[in-house]
Amino acid sequence: MPFRRKATELSITIDSRPDHLPRLRTVVDCLATDLGMTPEETQDTKLLVTEACANAIRHGSPNGRDDSVQIRLVADFSGMLVEVTDQGDGFDVDSLATPAPARRPGGLGIPLMKSLSDQVEFLRTEQGMTVRLYKRVNGGVGYRRRTDVV
Repeated sequence: MPFRRKATELSITIDSRPDHLPRLRTVVDCLATDLGMTPEETQDTKLLVTEACANAIRHGSPNGRDDSVQIRLVADFSGMLVEVTDQGDGFDVDSLATPAPARRPGGLGIPLMKSLSDQVEFLRTEQGMTVRLYKRVNGGVGYRRRTDVV
């Protein structure tokens, strides 16, 4: 029976400031690389996390920088689960219209998340709104084989 690594789980809380996003992308890049994601899957996953967190900071932080955003990353042999929870009132995702790009900047984050993730959910919680995203790795092939670890 092949060896399967236990899932790696990270929980990160940031205050609602976009300057945290580059460091968060670095963490996601490390997890995705260790998971064996292709460069394209890694880029897609980093973009998913960035968009979800940027939306939480911009729209889900009624008290601005005094609010926080919780990020939960779970990586296992099949892919990466990302949960981003903010402190906003939430929204009805089905009522959102996709704006024409020429009309105004922004508004494309949710359609982008839907197109790049293998699964996306928007949930209202006691804390606020949670976006749950799932990105499969290479069709679920598993962790890359590491030769530097016994």
